[in-house]
Amino acid sequence: MQRTEITIGGLSIRYHDAGEGPPVVFVHGAGATARLWHRQLGALSKSFRVLAPDLPGFGGSGRSPDIKGVRDYAGFLARFMDALGLKRASLVGSSMGGWAACWFAREFPERLDRLVLISPAGLYLPDDPPMPVSGVIEELRRAYSGPAEAPAASGVRPNDELLNGIDTLLGLDEAGGFTPDLGGRLSGITARTLIVWGSVDRVIPVSYADEFARRIPGSRLAVLNGAGHLPYVDSPEPVTGLLAGFLAPPPPDPPA
Repeated sequence: MQRTEITIGGLSIRYHDAGEGPPVVFVHGAGATARLWHRQLGALSKSFRVLAPDLPGFGGSGRSPDIKGVRDYAGFLARFMDALGLKRASLVGSSMGGWAACWFAREFPERLDRLVLISPAGLYLPDDPPMPVSGVIEELRRAYSGPAEAPAASGVRPNDELLNGIDTLLGLDEAGGFTPDLGGRLSGITARTLIVWGSVDRVIPVSYADEFARRIPGSRLAVLNGAGHLPYVDSPEPVTGLLAGFLAPPPPDPPA
């Protein structure tokens, strides 16, 4: 797995790049980095070109003053694809990354092949509210406050790059950049869409899975029993299998 850096608009961006085939861009969530996709990247690189950037302000990527909310990350994803010469790609987005991927699907539909949303954020149901951003930040502080030699459940050890993401979250939250705004916009997504959720998600309740599936035309939903907010960490093999099947290009037409 090659980890490299590229400069986009004067900003240093770290990303993982492996494999050959149809391009798939993985978009991590709040308080995470591209490294959390390592199980999927390794397996899927046998059939796809897999790319996973650290979003600006997270992991090893610089922070951009132009990114003031989640919607702005959709524009970054388009610039990231431009920098790598990708006209089209499939997107796999988790949590905040799924929210950004939804915006990408709305603003750049001609550049999107297939869309996978894993416990995406961006909606608000008053009868079943998601964990507030302040609660997410507190959870992250607890997870990353342990000794560096003790990996978290994700397999990633606490380090300055993860803590840097918390600072980015704080800045975005203070700027009002986490106000749910997908509302009536999901019905405009035209890409083939797979939605994956964990049945015991404490951050965004599984009730949101049905709501996303209802609002995105023709979408497919898979709920993984016993998985939490990061099912690709909790249940990596089932998630990788779902991705491999959904992202595979259709077989060629039989000869006439």
